[in-house]
Amino acid sequence: MKKISVFIFIFLITFELFSLTFTKLGLFIFNETPKYSFEKKFLHDWIKYDEDGIVWHKKNYKTRHISRCFDVEYETNNIGARDYNDYFKNDQNKSIMLIGDSFAEGPGVEIDKIFAKLIEKKTGKKVLNFGNSGTEPKSQLIRYKKFGSNFNFDELIYFFLPQNDFSNPIQNSQNKNTEKAKNSQIRLFSQINLGQIKYQIVNILSRFTYSYNFFRSAAYSMDINFNYGYENLSYFYKDIESINYTYNFLEEIIKFRSVKSYIVIIPTIYDINRFQKTQINYKDLYWYKKILKIAENNNAILIDLMDFIDFKKKAFYFHSCDGHWSEFGNFFAFETFLSSINY
Repeated sequence: MKKISVFIFIFLITFELFSLTFTKLGLFIFNETPKYSFEKKFLHDWIKYDEDGIVWHKKNYKTRHISRCFDVEYETNNIGARDYNDYFKNDQNKSIMLIGDSFAEGPGVEIDKIFAKLIEKKTGKKVLNFGNSGTEPKSQLIRYKKFGSNFNFDELIYFFLPQNDFSNPIQNSQNKNTEKAKNSQIRLFSQINLGQIKYQIVNILSRFTYSYNFFRSAAYSMDINFNYGYENLSYFYKDIESINYTYNFLEEIIKFRSVKSYIVIIPTIYDINRFQKTQINYKDLYWYKKILKIAENNNAILIDLMDFIDFKKKAFYFHSCDGHWSEFGNFFAFETFLSSINY
């Protein structure tokens, strides 16, 4: 037993030195330097709930989000948007309204590298960034109606994330499908626990070893995902009741102001992997056909980012420590958007 323990110890040390050498020479696909520190939980201290009960940011606030793969300061402006511009000073013909969840907000990326600012710099039009983590079309519509009439803009970009933007109507009867709901909660609890275990293992490896670069590079080569977060296969969603309920709010957002509108559909790494492996034509599914119809009926331009994904670079679109866009992913979305509208 002692000999086995010594052998394992020597092997692990040798493997770590091997990984360190390869990382320093840039020979892995991923060559990150470990932080040698435990993760500090982000407290989301810039988040508040307004009088309507809708999540939003504190005004004129700064905080810092430190994770194993990024260290970024968040700043909000005079109305609570992630921006440094005063939104009460804008030109109607030189402003764009951006609505969405965290992908519009830009977690883990410096503000000048997020989609909103890249568009702003390229077009010369101020982007009013109403992206906020943890929101979906219903709450986004409420906030849009509350603030939308206060600002002048001539274009609207709406980010739609199938992974967590679909929601269900409130059930009138608490007893309806009780057993089904209970079983769903058990499955969800199990999935969350397994996801958290996976995250903690990967988190420790990435923070304290160079060996993580070997495992992550090998996993990437074998098409195994190492990112954490956004694990539902949302591009293949089939709950018609939920889809119709969600799209009522989405369509209201598009109709609220008569301006040139764009709907951008965002795939997660799991959607990309599923599509690449199965080649299932999700565009034949109800959710896609209906959002396409909404765009057509409202003269909106629909941009599906899945159509433009480079599968050889798919892991680089997202942070290595969660499922949001990396700097590379934000730039990809920015370039794709502009090329799709022939700017």
